Amino acid sequence: MQPGGETRPGAERQPRFRNPAKAPDTSAEKQSELKLNVGIGTLGTILSLFSAAIFFFIEEVIVLGIIFVVVAVVSAAITLRVYGRLKRARSQSDTADRPVA
Repeated sequence: MQPGGETRPGAERQPRFRNPAKAPDTSAEKQSELKLNVGIGTLGTILSLFSAAIFFFIEEVIVLGIIFVVVAVVSAAITLRVYGRLKRARSQSDTADRPVA
């Protein structure tokens, strides 16, 4: 609203953007996002380990190899945490979908 109590013309037609962080983990949309995050994290972990192996065994640059191992460990930890959230959300949505006997 503008000063004086008037509304701007077209203000009610502005698009509203969704915030995926607000969605509960049990929603189908959020579970899809969590699956995507797990996939990306898995690829990041594998690529970091591959890069570390190249630096350790082919290039023989120990410092860069250690850096990539640390990156791989952090990536794996985050991936496992997201996978845990996904697993917990699936079990909660499965129990919510079952009819009460």
